[in-house]
Amino acid sequence: MTNLHSVLVVGGCGFLGHHIVDCLLARNENIQISVMGRSNTRHRRHQVQYLEGDLLSERSIQSIFRQANPQVVINTVAPITFPQNGTPDSHYQVNVDGTSNLLRPAAACPFTAAFIYTSSAHTVLATDYTDAKESDPVDDHCDSRRFPTSTKAIADAATLAANNALRIEAGGLRTATIRPCAMFGEDDSQLLPTVLSQLDHGQQNYQIGHNTAMYDFVYVGNVAEAHILAAEALVRESAEAAEEGKKVSGESFFITNDDPQHFYDFMRKVWSASGHDVSELKPRLIPAKTALGLGSASDLATWAFTLGGKSSSSLSRESIEHLCLNRTHDISKAKTRLHYTPLVSVDEGIQRGVESLS
Repeated sequence: MTNLHSVLVVGGCGFLGHHIVDCLLARNENIQISVMGRSNTRHRRHQVQYLEGDLLSERSIQSIFRQANPQVVINTVAPITFPQNGTPDSHYQVNVDGTSNLLRPAAACPFTAAFIYTSSAHTVLATDYTDAKESDPVDDHCDSRRFPTSTKAIADAATLAANNALRIEAGGLRTATIRPCAMFGEDDSQLLPTVLSQLDHGQQNYQIGHNTAMYDFVYVGNVAEAHILAAEALVRESAEAAEEGKKVSGESFFITNDDPQHFYDFMRKVWSASGHDVSELKPRLIPAKTALGLGSASDLATWAFTLGGKSSSSLSRESIEHLCLNRTHDISKAKTRLHYTPLVSVDEGIQRGVESLS
């Protein structure tokens, strides 16, 4: 195991970020952990240094680097994407400009050896796919209707392009991107609350499609572990060359629980974990084609009324696609090169996540 001695977690008070901090603390109590954020009020830990900084201000970021002197930088910051929120410009600024603003001082810092960007498995260009690989084409078009993930794809590419094998003090930087699928777990503010809110609105009595498509989910703690495995591998590569076929620098990695689920089966597990009786549910079926058509109409109406400035969040085609299209990913690369293994199952992760929200 490679010892990490100084890590800067950008967005370390957020959902994934604070799980990464906890995982680092559990791994090594003596590690110097710094968190950068605009507001560092949630999920604080006594052993951690909290630094207020603006991702869109290079001067602010340079000040953070001078204070933290990070060996590793992990950027987890992203606008909320489920349900879809924000505008194309706001996502571009945070995902693309913000990541670029971090990469430049990381390369210039004589102490920084590695940089990891939290991307997304849903950057894949296809909308219906099974066992996608990291080499598959991604949707990196700025004007894509899937701008929450297409802007992540642009930032993903920028991160990998910044990888180089120079000595650290000469501007060397080893980079990698982690591409998690739909995350859930303790302190979830997106997926689990959205699923549970359907109980309040009686939406558990409706189902889009026949629930035959397979979908990947991942427990947030498993994603945190993957980031740390990548950090350790990148630090090793900064000191010595990687073995043939085991290189991590300049690479992207899908991270899932390696246990695809039917989306509505996952939702029923969440409802059941909250104490709801799902044994007698007989939901009214809405054909997938009908729902997708309604989603497209909703997208078009929202686009027309906001001149392209917003996307529909409640009945968007993208949100409906998540419910009725196949979206699974091959994680053999993460298993082989990061030695990643999902430590917490989907069922256990759901139980932990729901209990944390009660």
